[in-house]
Amino acid sequence: MSSIMDALSGLQEESGPASAPAAAEAIAAVHVVDVPEKSCVVFCGSADWVAAAKGAAGKQKQKADGAMGEEFNSPVVVGGALCGVRVASLSVGPCAGHVLALTSGGHVFAWGQNGQGQLGLGKEGPWCVPGPARATLWEALGTPTAAATGKNHTLVSYADGTLAACGAGDRGALGLGERKADMPEALAAPKAVPGPAGRGVVAVAAGCDFSLAALGDGSLYSWGWTEFGKLGLGDDGCYNTKDSSIKLTYTASGSPAKVNLGADAAAKVVQVSAGKNHAAALCEDGVGFTWGDGAYGKLGHSDQVQRNSPKALEGARFSTLLCGDSSTCALGWPEYRGRPFAKTAGDGLLYVWGVLKGTHGEGATRPVPNYDLQGWAISKTCLAMGAAHCALGAEDSAVAWALSPVAYGQLGYGDAGPKSSHRAKELANMKGAKCAMAVASSGQTHFLCDADSVAALPVWTPPAPTQLTAPKAAPKKAPSKKPAAKKQKTAK
Repeated sequence: MSSIMDALSGLQEESGPASAPAAAEAIAAVHVVDVPEKSCVVFCGSADWVAAAKGAAGKQKQKADGAMGEEFNSPVVVGGALCGVRVASLSVGPCAGHVLALTSGGHVFAWGQNGQGQLGLGKEGPWCVPGPARATLWEALGTPTAAATGKNHTLVSYADGTLAACGAGDRGALGLGERKADMPEALAAPKAVPGPAGRGVVAVAAGCDFSLAALGDGSLYSWGWTEFGKLGLGDDGCYNTKDSSIKLTYTASGSPAKVNLGADAAAKVVQVSAGKNHAAALCEDGVGFTWGDGAYGKLGHSDQVQRNSPKALEGARFSTLLCGDSSTCALGWPEYRGRPFAKTAGDGLLYVWGVLKGTHGEGATRPVPNYDLQGWAISKTCLAMGAAHCALGAEDSAVAWALSPVAYGQLGYGDAGPKSSHRAKELANMKGAKCAMAVASSGQTHFLCDADSVAALPVWTPPAPTQLTAPKAAPKKAPSKKPAAKKQKTAK
């Protein structure tokens, strides 16, 4: 009888007037990787960085021209310059063709595409570096703490809160200023980002051609190409370049500008993420915001509308938010009366929205849980979002699946396994692997692991840059010849 009365009492309490809002609970925080004492980088996917960064189009070109790098359907340990090095964090973005690794000793290693100088190796750097190479120019600016890799540019933040950038700057993604000299097509040596966005940085993100930075005071800054409203500044910077006809273009915003999250932002921004053309920010209280290109519902607001300003996500509080190409994923908990409830082990349930099964046209326009992985204790640093696939390390194992068809072996299912799968599957060769971090791009997946736990994996020694052949330069078009002016006949 007492149990019935207790239940009725609880029901009455639930149906009564709402209590005063409680103080905001700290749910999200700046990502900190629990670095193993002996760490190593595990990799699966394509080492043909140029082709893999182009996705399906790159695969077709690969078939025609031949691969410029090996392809690993099963995970391998990255050797070469990283042998015996204690890597502390990794960075590769969903549209990036290059990787940065930061070590516990303050060193930087970079590899992948370098056509616009995005590796920060200086003017003498090769067009592509297939394996880790020491990038001392980054180290000369301070002690690196985090990095972000865009399509053709790179950001690195430092222990003193400063920020540096290099790579393609013609669309303003480097944040060096508004002058033409501040927006170079290629900048091979890292340069400090001036202004407020270059001080007190705690989190950075790099998209296709834009950048984001969260500062220690909780503010958020953005800069770069304004198309799709992905800077979150209230408009998409579109204008007409012709007076006599319609020829639209967008604005290169080279100076970082402060982003207003609106009235729903009651806490500091602690994490930022940038996809191809959309962005996300996460506040300390777990409230997530998205903006930019809304196609496929990847913003999570129950529609496909482009948003030029940040809008808060509803229905859950999050511990991490990650943007891909046509999808977004997160870890978090359902929200009830403004607070998360039913917290699970790890950093929350897995949510995914946008494109879910590209070949079948299945998707979601709001955050929905992925029940294939319900019950897994997933750490926020071990969840990765590539252009079209997800991967994670948890419970001494690793899991991956595709949101749209993939073909570079980045799921790591092995030579006998499928290239692509919409259902989450464990990577057989990663059983027993203790993962501290996971990152993913268009054609690769990388895990930061305890070296002893993956000692059985083969070690891959990357080729030297001199063993690669640079792509042929596009032929220059011959200048068009103007027809000779007709001589006017003179009256006799």
